[in-house]
Amino acid sequence: MRLERVRRFLVLAAFALCSLALSAVALAQNGGEQESSLAFEVEAINEGLPDLSDPLRLDTPRAAVESFLNAIRNQDFARAAHALNLNAIPVDQQAERGPDLALKMAFVLRRYGLIDWSELPDQPDARVLPGLQQSVGPYSRRSVELGEVRLEGRPIPFSIQRYRSGEEEPAWLFSPFAVERVDAIFREIEPGLLSRWIPLRERLRTLGEPSVWEWSAATVLFLAALFVGSIVHYLVRWFARRLRPTRGRKTRKLAWPFAILTSALAFRAGTGHLFLLTGPVAAYLDVISEGVALTAGAWLLVRAVGFITLRLSERYVVSLAVDDPENRRTKTTTYIARRLALVAIALLSIGYVLMRVGLFENFGISVLASAGALGVLVAIAARPLLGNLVSGLQIAMTDPVRIGDIILFDGHWATVEDISFAHTILHTYTNTRLIVPHSEFIARPLENFSKDGEAVKRIIKLPVDYRIDVDKIRAKVVEVVEGDPRSTDDRPLVEMAEVTGETAVLWIWISGTDSFSCWYLHNEVKEALIAYLRDLDRGIYLPRKRHLLESKDKEDSSPPPSD
Repeated sequence: MRLERVRRFLVLAAFALCSLALSAVALAQNGGEQESSLAFEVEAINEGLPDLSDPLRLDTPRAAVESFLNAIRNQDFARAAHALNLNAIPVDQQAERGPDLALKMAFVLRRYGLIDWSELPDQPDARVLPGLQQSVGPYSRRSVELGEVRLEGRPIPFSIQRYRSGEEEPAWLFSPFAVERVDAIFREIEPGLLSRWIPLRERLRTLGEPSVWEWSAATVLFLAALFVGSIVHYLVRWFARRLRPTRGRKTRKLAWPFAILTSALAFRAGTGHLFLLTGPVAAYLDVISEGVALTAGAWLLVRAVGFITLRLSERYVVSLAVDDPENRRTKTTTYIARRLALVAIALLSIGYVLMRVGLFENFGISVLASAGALGVLVAIAARPLLGNLVSGLQIAMTDPVRIGDIILFDGHWATVEDISFAHTILHTYTNTRLIVPHSEFIARPLENFSKDGEAVKRIIKLPVDYRIDVDKIRAKVVEVVEGDPRSTDDRPLVEMAEVTGETAVLWIWISGTDSFSCWYLHNEVKEALIAYLRDLDRGIYLPRKRHLLESKDKEDSSPPPSD
């Protein structure tokens, strides 16, 4: 038994030793693979550059950028070239072009403010530590992004990457993709006319720090841009005063947005062609000037579109005084389409401005994180506005009313004067304005007298005595309306439609050419019929109240009741 136990123990021990050996080999292989995956393997690095007696420190991303900037400050551009990956440059040209590319690389970094020290790790593997709430371990990188620069409309990423050549220590260098395109980028942002007087090497002395000279130049450009905008504002208003009053008022509304847009464009032109601002100055002022220019451009576009569409609708759509239903339909569609186009332009412009300024990069993530609750709150708060906008679209598509229609709404006889974003404006017969939200206007019944053509019929309800000769009334109605230009060719219709305990009610149908004409014709016919009944047989056919009268003598002569 003891021999059997010893034999089992030896087998288990041998198995454990084999497992440990295999695990060690696997870990060694994985460690080698992981180490190799933390750097880009290349055959050689910057073979065309001469060796340095005091090499740059390139073991971490932060150290590589610091070493590069220190060499630039010391104007040792040949030394700074060792922080670039020049493998995209022919070997025989690396020593000659390396210092120039390093100088231009520093200028591009300075111009666009691409160096954010808080984002540069100081670990050889660019390790990123996770948050406290994360259970995963830290992970490593072999590329650190600095930012993007646009070249001919395409984004060019700038990054520093970790490279290894053979058995040498890995080094962090600026990526060859960016290094190869530095010349083209520098040509696009070549210093302006006045900035050319100052050598590029002198301008890089304040690399990474705000420059008093640049702030002074920015102030001068800002004042000059304000002066240009003031001149443009004055010229627009001067031109508006020489137009007709209606056009002049609309043109004056374009003065402020046009002046602000001109000022912003003048400032950006000055920074691009006179003084080329760099670093922190450019980082702030470029964003501000672009945001102001985009906002002013959107403002000007909204005003211009509103002015042009209104002018076209007034010119090519006849006035509402002309009795043309198709014209009213066209004008209604034009007004609603114009307002919806203005809303769309305003929203798209605001979104584009926010996107270009970059507010959505960080703020948008926070908004998306709470999109559920925020969406519910916005939906509740904006429900009346959105409901009215949708109802406005429904009015435009289903065409229940049009601008200029005569309607009866909630007891108000009115004309549809305007259909705006969220409400309908009714011009009542008392010369007041009734403002009705679209959602309520669609939900409640109304009577449209202009829906199917202009001809309108109205009813005169005339109470008369039972003894009336209806044919006389028919003849009188024909006599009144015959030859009246407000009446149509339809013959008036007279019918005894109701009978009460004391009177008969005649329904007289009067047809007019339009709503207003029919209204006044209806009233005049009613007046003429009342006068006719008053004079006919001394007014015996006017409605009267009947009473049953019994004689007292008749009551006395009646036989007494029998017992």
